[in-house]
Amino acid sequence: MSFPQACPERALDFLRGLYPAKTADNVSYDTGIPADTVRKWLEGVAKPSWAGLSRLIFAYGPAFLVAVYPQAPAWLDEAHRRAQHEALRAEQRRIQSQLDALGV
Repeated sequence: MSFPQACPERALDFLRGLYPAKTADNVSYDTGIPADTVRKWLEGVAKPSWAGLSRLIFAYGPAFLVAVYPQAPAWLDEAHRRAQHEALRAEQRRIQSQLDALGV
């Protein structure tokens, strides 16, 4: 099984958007997929296998799936919103901690 036919470019756009510089190296770090394999995807020489796609999904979660599939089901949109919410709350806690350390 391989990548859905309509989705590879959207997936690559997502990865390039996430890491405009050293895309292959960063994706490799996040996923454990060899950087040379990711480079082949980015160059259009190869497409991710099912195993590669699974690693991308596990690494990037609902945001990746929403970016790849143009009309995500409602449950996926909700999972993406929840993940965004959690990320923003974590960032808020990090900033508040820094403010507290400054005595603000």
